[in-house]
Amino acid sequence: LLIVAYFKQFGDVLKAFANPRILAILALTSGLAVFNWGFYVWSIEEGRTLESSLGYFINPLLNVVMGYLFLGERFTRPQMLALALAVIAVVIQTISAGVFPWLGLMLASTFCIYGFLRKTIDVGPTQGFLIEVAILALPMLGVQAWLASRGEAHFGANSFDTLMLMGCGVLTAAALILFAASIKRIRYSTAGLLQYLSPSLVFLTAVFIFGERLETWNLVSFAIIWLALAIYSVSALRDEHNRRQEIEPV
Repeated sequence: LLIVAYFKQFGDVLKAFANPRILAILALTSGLAVFNWGFYVWSIEEGRTLESSLGYFINPLLNVVMGYLFLGERFTRPQMLALALAVIAVVIQTISAGVFPWLGLMLASTFCIYGFLRKTIDVGPTQGFLIEVAILALPMLGVQAWLASRGEAHFGANSFDTLMLMGCGVLTAAALILFAASIKRIRYSTAGLLQYLSPSLVFLTAVFIFGERLETWNLVSFAIIWLALAIYSVSALRDEHNRRQEIEPV
């Protein structure tokens, strides 16, 4: 709200509210964000951080698929190989664990669709995020009131928890605003290239801080994902280098 006020963007917010299509898409993206955040937090509470990090490793490759299907971005052979390796990694997870890795795939797909929808609508990152927050405000206040009535609310229960939750909110808002701003400036498939940093940190946190056990099949599937990302990254950087050489004046 402060950012929108500082940059005098309330006019853009009102225009977006007056556009049924944009408002409907932002309602959908706000729901996707809640699902993504909720299941991510749940995965940490349940000791399934490694599985959630797998999802965010897969997410960049799903971005490539979305760019191909809906934005006219074409696959290169290295990208096709990277996607095939990602599928193999998911199959290994499924066979070894005996359970379909629904959590990781759900986190990857919801964030991928969120980013795609935010890229394709004509609304700025801060304006769109403010509308998403406005859409979620009343339902979330209702959930908070319900939890408080059951004595299960953490927000407002004590100063430490309240400050920590507020800090998490600020960090989440900053991340989503910057993400929405960046994907409007670059290819959607290229955006995926930069997103491997977060799951790498989550993976390290799960193993070295939360002490989650790293099984052999976990390590194999993650190694395949890292290989896929390396192949894709080298391909994307080479394509970007070639593109810049083509447009530079002689």
